[in-house]
Amino acid sequence: MKFSFEKPTIRLYRFYFLGISTPITIQAYNEKEARKAIESIWSKLAKPYQSSKIIGQTVCVPVFGVSKRQEGDKTLVWVGKGFSKTGWMDIEIFKKKYESGNT
Repeated sequence: MKFSFEKPTIRLYRFYFLGISTPITIQAYNEKEARKAIESIWSKLAKPYQSSKIIGQTVCVPVFGVSKRQEGDKTLVWVGKGFSKTGWMDIEIFKKKYESGNT
């Protein structure tokens, strides 16, 4: 069975490394784009990642109000491109807007 979306959808690709418990997550539209991104940041990764090897990869679609990421000291939550230019929103703004019943 082949599953597809009507329009290009952001996916979160997680790359797992031998001997390292924390994966590297890449946001991309497809696997080819994700692999190019990991290659382009390889030299900027912490030394343990650079000296290890990729042993696994998972992919998922971000879920509204559930999927989170860190950007500096801010936590962002996925809301989709219909609600934010990037698809991500500061979690504090999200809580005020959606969790207090103000929709």
